[in-house]
Amino acid sequence: MLRGLLRFLPLIVLSLPVAELILDFALYRRHGDLFLLWLALAAVAGIWLLVRARESFGTALRSLRSGAAGNDARMLSGSLWALLAGARAFVAGLLLLFPGVLSDVLALVIVLLPGRVMAPTSLDPHARAGAAANDAVIEGEFREIKDEPPRLR
Repeated sequence: MLRGLLRFLPLIVLSLPVAELILDFALYRRHGDLFLLWLALAAVAGIWLLVRARESFGTALRSLRSGAAGNDARMLSGSLWALLAGARAFVAGLLLLFPGVLSDVLALVIVLLPGRVMAPTSLDPHARAGAAANDAVIEGEFREIKDEPPRLR
């Protein structure tokens, strides 16, 4: 059964833009400028998702590089999931940029799948402000150095 469906996969993929175009014309006739507003908002959301996916990819790749150097399996696993989340956001962003309701619905399905679509802003523990590398207390000593005020001659 699956082989029979795979045989028609190119036809299914090629029919999506045709079905999208027919549906878009019908919706534009019925709703007019409101439908154009929908397409514009979907494009803005798509651009936002693409920008966030780019940030997510960069963060995940930096974390993978540092995790591979330290052989930290937990960080490596989190980075791979963040990379997958970035890929999902990238595909959803591209689908939202493609004008039409069917691609928007498909993008929403991708976004609403279980799991995180957007990775945290930083997976690298060294990049978090005010946090120690291992979330422990950093001990040390300090002494205050007073500078003498400059003297006028």
